[in-house]
Amino acid sequence: MDGELTFASMSDARKLGDLRRDARFSLHGPSIDPEVGREAAWPGEAKISGIAVPVVTPGPSVDGASDAQGFVADIREVVVTHLNTDATKLVVEWWTPEGGRQRAERD
Repeated sequence: MDGELTFASMSDARKLGDLRRDARFSLHGPSIDPEVGREAAWPGEAKISGIAVPVVTPGPSVDGASDAQGFVADIREVVVTHLNTDATKLVVEWWTPEGGRQRAERD
């Protein structure tokens, strides 16, 4: 929303209680294994981590609940893991505010 990563939680959800105790979060993309023989087509995996900052205004509706708590993500790390073009090496690319974008390849 407005160039920010936002998310919400229903007021009675365990997730909301967890975020109130410790605002750190990680959002993971779906995790699937590469298909044998088609490894190069594997889309990879992604993770975004940071601090969930509550929004002052009421959050967006979640499953029809108007009492949801909205958050803006203060992103501290983004990690994308995929295979190189030949599907012979694991490529890990990550970004942090302090280190910028980095990349490593592993066998």
